Amino acid sequence: MASAAHAQEPARPTSSTDRQSHPSNRRHGPTTPLRRVSRGSFSKDRPSNDPFPLDSLEPAFAELSDAMTDLNANFEQLQDMHSSLARFSESFASFLYGLNMNAFCNEFPQVYIP
Repeated sequence: MASAAHAQEPARPTSSTDRQSHPSNRRHGPTTPLRRVSRGSFSKDRPSNDPFPLDSLEPAFAELSDAMTDLNANFEQLQDMHSSLARFSESFASFLYGLNMNAFCNEFPQVYIP
């Protein structure tokens, strides 16, 4: 019976257009956009009178630097989320432990004991 219910679950979207059409599957928070490397950075058509050949890579390194800054910001936000979840988990575990100790220490005369 469980396998029949499992077989009827809707398929998860695989393409980015499918993910955009289903709002429940959207990711929340910052996303890092994928940027294509401009073709001019690595082309063989660069002028031969360049004083330093690696100067043509400067735009690509600037994009890399921007991407690493974005990645660092995303990891800092991920660390903040981890800390918040750890604090919540510890507090909730303490609450559950308190409920367990309350149930262990108190008698409940309303409960039928065979």
